[in-house]
Amino acid sequence: MFTANFASFVGLGLILIALVAVFFSPFRHWLGFMLAGMGFWGTIELVRLSVQHLLQLPITYSYLTALMCAMAVITLVLLRADRMAQKALANRQLIEHTPVYDDEQ
Repeated sequence: MFTANFASFVGLGLILIALVAVFFSPFRHWLGFMLAGMGFWGTIELVRLSVQHLLQLPITYSYLTALMCAMAVITLVLLRADRMAQKALANRQLIEHTPVYDDEQ
């Protein structure tokens, strides 16, 4: 059992060193993507566990259900963003102008 704990500590230490190295590098913005992905996957796991315990589904079907819920939410978020972009495009004030050519001077 000591070996498993030692290996876990070494692995976590290496992950921590890698995160600190990325934090102080010019690629710091990628940490946000990593954390967002971890949060997204954690949410999928929570939905999977909830579905698995509430509906007594096998793990495969609970993963499929959680992924379907996630894709439905992502679709709704994208549709809402598109609707807001269309409203912003419709409310935009365009400035009309006539081009000035060198021949007319």
